Amino acid sequence: IDAFGVDYICVHSGYDHQAEGKNSFEELAAIKRVVKQAKTAVAGGIKMETLPEVIQANPDLVIVGGGITSQTDKKATAAQMNELVKQA
Repeated sequence: IDAFGVDYICVHSGYDHQAEGKNSFEELAAIKRVVKQAKTAVAGGIKMETLPEVIQANPDLVIVGGGITSQTDKKATAAQMNELVKQA
């Protein structure tokens, strides 16, 4: 993949996989083991409860949607998530 000049590789867990209790964090780890130049991103199923596992996988980019938009206080949730990422 690096030979193709790919800038980012993103793994994503759709709602159907999330409903089955699955996430893409293991796939992210596998990609990071073999890709040396392309940056990695992760999306889908990221919320406060799963963010520590995401941070541990060390992606270059974290994409959060429903983990923020489904919360009553979206601004506070986004700020808390941002703080956790910065502390890592």
